[in-house]
Amino acid sequence: MNFLAVFIGGGFGALVRYMMCLFLPKDSGYFPCATLMANFFGCFIASAVFTYFVVKSDMNSVYKLLLITGFCGGLSTLSAMSLEVMEFIQTGDYLRAVSYILISLLICVISVILGIALVKKYV
Repeated sequence: MNFLAVFIGGGFGALVRYMMCLFLPKDSGYFPCATLMANFFGCFIASAVFTYFVVKSDMNSVYKLLLITGFCGGLSTLSAMSLEVMEFIQTGDYLRAVSYILISLLICVISVILGIALVKKYV
């Protein structure tokens, strides 16, 4: 059952990521918008679900695997971000590469803080 939960969640997460790439601008003018948003939402959902499981410890762990390991794993993507950073470096745009790394990290940490705060406030 655990393998199936991760498989299904990962498929849905990857599908949502693909849809974000289709509907969000590939490049906001400075940073790749779809990757930033996918990583933001992946971190937000993972932290919210994790916090919810801490608060509601009687929840079935299959849901945790489905949502965190599967869905968020399929949605967020360090590999895409890393490739985009390498593209900036290869074109000599070092400031953009470093800025993108720092902004990505900051956005993901903020999304984790928001996810935890919202669940703690409303659950």
